[in-house]
Amino acid sequence: MISAAKGAIQSLLDSILDFVYPPLCLVCGRLLDNGKDHVCRDCWDSIRKVHNSLPLFLETRNKLLMTGVVDGLVSLFVFEKEGGFQKIAHSLKYSGVQALGLELGRQLGSNLSDQGVRADALVPIPLHKRKFRERGYNQSELIARGCSQITGIAVRTDLVRRGKFTETQTKFSLEERKRNMENAFLCTSSDAGGKVIILVDDVITTGSTIESCAGVLRGAGAARIIAASAALAE
Repeated sequence: MISAAKGAIQSLLDSILDFVYPPLCLVCGRLLDNGKDHVCRDCWDSIRKVHNSLPLFLETRNKLLMTGVVDGLVSLFVFEKEGGFQKIAHSLKYSGVQALGLELGRQLGSNLSDQGVRADALVPIPLHKRKFRERGYNQSELIARGCSQITGIAVRTDLVRRGKFTETQTKFSLEERKRNMENAFLCTSSDAGGKVIILVDDVITTGSTIESCAGVLRGAGAARIIAASAALAE
């Protein structure tokens, strides 16, 4: 009875909040039918998708394969400046809309399942503790946890950690990104040995972050590493 009363009160509060602050799509600003959603279906559908013959996908995958520490790539969307995905990514990283991370992860998990990709662990790219304190959460971990909901693959945040604080790489050249990521990660467990790992990030641009983290995991004995991201950027 108490539980039912709490549910009724919460429903009333949700209705009041929806009236005062109607749920609007974070991309186009239209009214949403479901207050639990943050992006309308039309906006999700309008974002350019990654497919296996897309030049950006082929270029990024080849760069990663050439490192010798990454064995494959799976991604969902194309990150375009001023595009729909950029608004979603910024809402996730800088506006605290954590539910978007889980939703991106569920979509990524469905993609992995459709492609028959299996693994022993989902490992999100870790944040440095300083950035974690500032943001309060790791967006890549949210994506990994949403992915786990679909695939059933365990999320492992104990295998690797950020060993040094790295500057934001947005304006760095390729060589500057590589130097910035040198010795950025440390393996914190011997449990990576022999495992197939899906390394999860929000956006992959040059692949320097993925390469650095994957190298540490391969050095710890990981058998195969698949890079997975919500988006690819040029």
